[in-house]
Amino acid sequence: MSTKVLNQRLLDDTQFWKGKNVQLPKYDRKTIPVKSICFSAGRMAYGHTGDIMQDLLNLDPSTGLMVGIETFSPKYVTELSASDFLITQPIFENEKGKVTPKIQGAIDSILYLDANTNSLAWARLLEYARDPQVQFATINAPEGAYGVTYNGGDFAEPISPVLIKDMEEGTVNSDAAKWTLFAMERFKAGLKFAMVSCTNFSGNGHYTAATLKTVARAWETKGFAPAGFLDYLSDSSRFSFPNCMIDRIAVSPDESIRQQMEAIGIRSNLVVTEKARYWAVEDNFPAGRPAFEKAEGVFMESSYEEVKKYEDMKLRILNMSHSVIAGLGVLLGYRGNYGIYNAMKNEMIATLIQRIIDIVIQTVDKPKQMDPKAFAADAITRLNNPNIPDDPMRIALNASTKMLPRFLDTYYAAEAKGIPRDQLNLILLPVAGFIRYTMGVDDQNIAYSLEDDPRKDLLTACASKAVIGEPASAVAFREIIAHKDIMGKDLYQHGDTGAILEEMVSKMLAGSDAVARTVAEYLTK
Repeated sequence: MSTKVLNQRLLDDTQFWKGKNVQLPKYDRKTIPVKSICFSAGRMAYGHTGDIMQDLLNLDPSTGLMVGIETFSPKYVTELSASDFLITQPIFENEKGKVTPKIQGAIDSILYLDANTNSLAWARLLEYARDPQVQFATINAPEGAYGVTYNGGDFAEPISPVLIKDMEEGTVNSDAAKWTLFAMERFKAGLKFAMVSCTNFSGNGHYTAATLKTVARAWETKGFAPAGFLDYLSDSSRFSFPNCMIDRIAVSPDESIRQQMEAIGIRSNLVVTEKARYWAVEDNFPAGRPAFEKAEGVFMESSYEEVKKYEDMKLRILNMSHSVIAGLGVLLGYRGNYGIYNAMKNEMIATLIQRIIDIVIQTVDKPKQMDPKAFAADAITRLNNPNIPDDPMRIALNASTKMLPRFLDTYYAAEAKGIPRDQLNLILLPVAGFIRYTMGVDDQNIAYSLEDDPRKDLLTACASKAVIGEPASAVAFREIIAHKDIMGKDLYQHGDTGAILEEMVSKMLAGSDAVARTVAEYLTK
């Protein structure tokens, strides 16, 4: 069957779409103004926020379109421009083969920004900064793009050499400096705004606020920003940084999905998602906002304290489950497309996840508009979706940053509630799996490459001293077990937790199949 490239002209061809089970935009994107910005307009921008905006646009076109910003890949923008920035989103339900393709049109266009602020792309973005109709921006960048570390308070600690240079010279090579320049133009125009980080980590609004304020303080001190800019960013009635919890699995397509598109008769950029979609947002939008709450799975809350309940629930249930598979699952051979789905067929992994979830439900605060038990049941269903080609190695990225929010926070809360030691140990098993993962060799002595991690040098240095077949070599990992930034505390100074974790690792080093034997041992205690 011949195929056509998806673009605006094809979208407008009603005859072409007859008889095709494809959800199309119900609005005329050619006549609708831009009212929001999307920094880092990648998979999650289209598959999550853009999908929410499309649902709202279908109800009320005055919601406005988004303009995307890309800073990494000009080729990505070129490919999308060939389709007039339309994209096809196959939304897979949990029944095998059940899919609803959806044409996403909420993102009007994407601008590629480099460090040349004299470019037409920059000129256009700054026009949007001065436009009173534009109400908010989202950020879908990975955590590393912020270029800082943050431990609370008004300011962050810059660690990226690129960001540090931007702060010293008033340049915009880093993403954080680009966001700050946009905010500065908004300040000069005397307009209110909200910048919503959709990056998947706790307190993302606070983190973003501290990042921009750190750049603004440096620029104002050095004369690159006008007086009062830092005060503007510090006044949430003028410029806010709402915190949010964002939840949807969005992955790259595999060959079977491309074949489905051929059956429809189109060639298109693709983002593959599950049906489930959640967004809990702190409701602070000084310049106004769309009626987000009218979209399915969106919860507007009055404070970060309320948003954090959704955040903790998601991190400790769904994300925890993913990280169990990204550590222990990878060691047991579950890697590559559909690795998450296949791992859930392993009875030990599925049982361990369920038993940790049972502890989470006893220790996590209940959000106002969601029941953790219902969310947990939905999470298990989502993990067993046979249609999503999700690779556990995707979750292993930056694994050292995930141990505290996904496991140790639950461990400490469970300790405080008097949960018995045999149950507490189950929470430590995936942490031991993460440590064993750093050796780059699975339970059958098959090698794999570690994903990137901000502490990769430390992880590999420790792993290089450990030896499969020599359980006593687990002492090589003591620096990791004692690392406060990874574990939240020095676990050797926290009762017998450090010793228990080291013993688990030593058991996993006993030889081939030692990881599987160790998991089985602790599950039967």
